[in-house]
Amino acid sequence: MANLSKTRTVFAFTSPRTIEKIIPEIQILVGLFSGREWNTNTQIAFFHELFNSEFYEGSKMPDNVSLAARDRITRAPKALGFVDLKPKIALTEVGKKLLSGKRTSEIIAKQLFKFQLPSPYHKIPSDRSFNVKPYLELLRLVKELGNISKMEIAIFFIQMNHHNKFESVVAAIKKFRNDIQKHKGNRKAFIDDVFTKQILKIYSEEIKGNDLKTRESGEATPTKFVNTKKSNHIDYADAFIRYLRATQFISFDKKTYRMIVAPSRIAEVDYALKNVDRKAKTYNTEADYKKYLFNPDSLLLLTDNKKYLEKQLAKLSVKFAATASVESLKDLLEATEKKIISDVIVGTEVALKNYKEFDDIVDVFGKIQQKKVPDPPLYLEWNTWRAIIMINYAKKVRGNFVLDLDGVPLNTAPGNMPDIESEYDGFKMIIEVTMSSGNKQYEMEGEPVPRHFGNLQRSSDVPVYCLFVAPKISEGALAHFFNLNRMNTKAYGGKTRIVPMSLSQFVSFITIAKDKGFKNSKVLKFYLDSIIQKNLSLDDESIWYQQIHDSIPFWVS
Repeated sequence: MANLSKTRTVFAFTSPRTIEKIIPEIQILVGLFSGREWNTNTQIAFFHELFNSEFYEGSKMPDNVSLAARDRITRAPKALGFVDLKPKIALTEVGKKLLSGKRTSEIIAKQLFKFQLPSPYHKIPSDRSFNVKPYLELLRLVKELGNISKMEIAIFFIQMNHHNKFESVVAAIKKFRNDIQKHKGNRKAFIDDVFTKQILKIYSEEIKGNDLKTRESGEATPTKFVNTKKSNHIDYADAFIRYLRATQFISFDKKTYRMIVAPSRIAEVDYALKNVDRKAKTYNTEADYKKYLFNPDSLLLLTDNKKYLEKQLAKLSVKFAATASVESLKDLLEATEKKIISDVIVGTEVALKNYKEFDDIVDVFGKIQQKKVPDPPLYLEWNTWRAIIMINYAKKVRGNFVLDLDGVPLNTAPGNMPDIESEYDGFKMIIEVTMSSGNKQYEMEGEPVPRHFGNLQRSSDVPVYCLFVAPKISEGALAHFFNLNRMNTKAYGGKTRIVPMSLSQFVSFITIAKDKGFKNSKVLKFYLDSIIQKNLSLDDESIWYQQIHDSIPFWVS
C-alpha cells in the first residue's frame, strides 16, 4: 500500500511517463513470474529481465534494483488494475484485455477513470479530505475550459484533491489567463511568481513547521523546497497529459499545442463526463476494490453501446450484420479507424511534397528545441518524418510513431524498431531521434541505435545508413558511433554507418536540399558515403564531427 501520509495534492504516474510502455513490462512480469510472490528476490529477478530486454531504455543498472522494480510495477500496472501482486503475481482480466493489443485506448480510459484517491491501494489521512478521480476531472476541466496548458495543470489542477473544488479551479485558471493578458511585464516571470505563491499556499503547514526535507533532496531550505515542489508539479502535469492522451479522448491544438478534447471523440467524452461517477467509492475491503478494478465491464463507455457502434459504422458506410455482437462491432470500428488514419498519413505525405510545409516544419523544430510542444520526443519524431518526406525522392518513408484520428501525433515508435525508415533506389536509411543529452544520450541511445541498424542491415540486400538527430550530440554518443563505424561488429551486421547531426545541422541539411533543388537520391547516398569514408580515415571523433558540420552547406552539388 502506498504511503501517502504527507500527500496534499493529486499525483500522476511518472514511471514510465508513457503508459503504453507498461505493456511489454507487464508481459515480462506475467510471462516469467506468474504465481510467484512479489518479494525482493522476485523484484530483482524481474528487473534484470527488464534491463536485458530490447525495449528497456538505459544502459546503467540502478543502485537499488528492487526499488526500481517496484517503481515500474506497483505504480501504473498495479494501481490501474492490470496486474495483481497479492497473494501471488497474476494478470487480471483487464490486464488480459490490455495485452491483447485490441482497443488499447479504450481499456486505458476505463482504468484511468476508475483510479481514485483515496482507495484501498492509496490510503490518505482523512483530514486531507481527498475525494477525486483525477483523470476524469482533468478531462472535465479540458472540456469546461476548451483548452489547457501544462503549466495551468501544474499550478492549479494538481491542487484539486476533491471533486467539489472543480469550480474554484476553473475560476482560478480563468483569472490567471485574464491576469496574464493584462500584465505588461515579463510573462515568464509573472507565471513563475504565480506558481511560487500557489506552492507556498499548498504547503504552508510544512513551511511553517520547517518540515522542508523532500525525497529528491537532502537540502532543507525554503527555496530548495519550493523549487522541488514546482518541479514535481510540472512532472505530474506532464505525466497526466501523456496518460490521458493515451485514451485518445484528448488531443493538441495544432497551433497552440494546448490540450483540447479530440474533435473525433466529443460524443464519447460527453458520455463519460455525464455517466462516470465523480465520487471516489468506499470499499470495505481491498478484495472488494479489486473486484471493481479488475472487471473490464465495471465501468462502461459510449463504445460499449451497440446502437452507438452501429451508428458510427453506418456513418462511415461500413456494412455489418444486424446480429453482430458488441465486440465484433468494436473490432470493425477499430479496423475502420486504422484505415482512416492510414488515409490521413497519405494525405499528409502529398501535402508535404514540394516544400509546401517547409516554413512550418522549421518553426516546429524551433518550438521543439524550446520545449514549447507538449511531448518534445514525440513531436521530434513526427516532424523529422515530415522533413524526410518533404525533401522527397524516397521510394517509401515510414514513421513508426502513431497518429490519432485527427492526424495529431499520439505515440513514439516502440523501442524495438527504428523511429523512421526510408527506402531509396539502391540503399535504405533509418532515422533515429532523441531529446536526451549528455551522458543520458549515450545511455539511452548507445545500444538501440546500432541494434536497429544491424537488424535492418542483416536482412537487407542493399546498404543501410542511419541518421542520428538530437538537439545536441553528446561526446559519449559521438565517440561511440565513430568507433562502431570503424569496427566489424557481428551483432550489427559488420561496420555501422551512423551519421550524427544536431537538430540545427539537420535543419540546415533540409534547407540546403530545398535551396539547391535536391532531386536525386544518388546524391544523398554519395554524401552519406563520403561522411563514412571520412570517419574511417580521420584521427578522432571531434575532427570527424567538424567535417560533418563543414560539409552540410555543400551536400547537394
